[in-house]
Amino acid sequence: MSFSIHIDQPLAPLLEELPPPVRVSLEAHLQRIAETAEFLLPEDPRWEDMVQPDGDGLRTYVAGCCVRLHLLPRRRELVVEQIGRVRIRLPDSLALAR
Repeated sequence: MSFSIHIDQPLAPLLEELPPPVRVSLEAHLQRIAETAEFLLPEDPRWEDMVQPDGDGLRTYVAGCCVRLHLLPRRRELVVEQIGRVRIRLPDSLALAR
């Protein structure tokens, strides 16, 4: 059984604003992390393909979002603390041809 996923309540409105494909990708990625947490300790170097250390927690990028989270092995919980959209606007001179 995978870790439960807890998303802090203040993040709920942000999740609702995400386009459905982004929300689905984010939820699937968090589920993969929760399932992997069954087998790897938070400090295991094999996490590097999925998450990176960030202060006292972890960070991951998915579907244009940066997600900060903590794994709590004793409580068997993945806690999402922050979600931010990563947006880059290129000057017209660097934009892809349309």
